[in-house]
Amino acid sequence: MLPGLRRLLPGPASACLLLLLLALPPAAPSCPMLCTCYSSPPTVSCQANNFSSVPLSLPSRTQRLFLQNNLIRTLRPGTFGPNLLTLWLFSNNLSAIYPGTFRHLQALEELDLGDNRHLRSLEPDTFQGLERLQSLHLYRCQLSSLPANIFRGLVSLQYLYLQENSLLHLQGRRKEKKGKELLSSWKMDALKTEGITVIAIYCYYY
Repeated sequence: MLPGLRRLLPGPASACLLLLLLALPPAAPSCPMLCTCYSSPPTVSCQANNFSSVPLSLPSRTQRLFLQNNLIRTLRPGTFGPNLLTLWLFSNNLSAIYPGTFRHLQALEELDLGDNRHLRSLEPDTFQGLERLQSLHLYRCQLSSLPANIFRGLVSLQYLYLQENSLLHLQGRRKEKKGKELLSSWKMDALKTEGITVIAIYCYYY
């Protein structure tokens, strides 16, 4: 307690004030600078702020995180909290996603990495651990191939967006003249062998 306050209050009153201060709820996590935060559901909106990296000190209870239309270049493990349900990172400058970045996001249901024109490759375990992921957006990147088994373990996946990429190979199979039909149907077969049920798949190539 502040010394001046102790002098103004007698002993019992001082003790009561101390108990009241201890009973106060902890301060709410601060919102990152230039972002807007909402309490229900816990949401952090940081889009279109020219961020070159993910803001530090994101509230750990965040369920929805909107980081689209920035200049973010890389994603590293430990960046995101485990309570995320929705993560939007489309229209950034992503060129590298380090292994383990999403591994602990076991509650994540939607991940949008689309429209990242510098994203040319993905590691085989990029999406490992995302067992509740329902919607994965990888449209309009510069992906020319996808590693074997990259979608393994995505047992809840329903929507996969791969349109407007430069995919030439999928696990060693090369696109032929009927590239759209061949690649689309082959991808469905590949996902089925990995135990994934996909309701809608969007992967048209020209």
